Parts: sequence; C-alpha cells; structure tokens
Amino acid sequence: MSHDDFINDLVKWIDTHIEGKMDLDTVADRAGYSKWHLQRMFKQHTGYALGEYIRARRLKKSAERLANGGEPILDVAISFGFDSQQSFNRSFKRQFGQSPGAWRRQVQVSACAQ
Repeated sequence: MSHDDFINDLVKWIDTHIEGKMDLDTVADRAGYSKWHLQRMFKQHTGYALGEYIRARRLKKSAERLANGGEPILDVAISFGFDSQQSFNRSFKRQFGQSPGAWRRQVQVSACAQ
C-alpha cells in the first residue's frame, strides 16, 4: 500500500469514527505508527496537522448537526468529543467566526427565507 493510499484510508477511518473521543494516540494505534511519525506523514500528504484535521472535521460535522436539528448545543459538543460547551464554543467561534447558537439561528433564518 502506498503512502497516499494509506493516508486516504486513514482519513476515511477518521471521518467514520469522528464522534466521541478521538485523540492522536487512538489514531496512531489504528495506523500502526508512532504518533510523531504519523503526524509528519499526515502533514506531508495532506498539508494539515493531524490534530487540526480532526478538530476541523469535528466542527464541520457538529455544524451540520446543529443545522439539522434542535439538539442542545452541549449534547452536540459532548458527542463530538469536546470536554465542555465552553471549549466547543471557543473552537467553533475560531473556525466559523460566530458562536454555535448564533450560527444555528443564522442557518434557521436562511432556511426559512428560501
């Protein structure tokens, strides 16, 4: 298996297991490499740090869930492995420029306007 195939397979695995606790040790165990070597390989092939990629995917999936339902923000945060609503809010705002609640309201208003 080439490095590109390996990284593509790993990305698919991450995307299907993105909910819940996922850390670099878990991904490295799955990959069979040390976390240091895996992070270097991942960055070289994708241009993203592994932790950055995981965080971005969690936030994207959480934004989709917030847009598609009335689930409490804290429940969404916990289901995607964030330790608290505060840390989720901080990461979400850094990624999308607004809080999860404001983003949800904006998406709902946009959906009603269509």
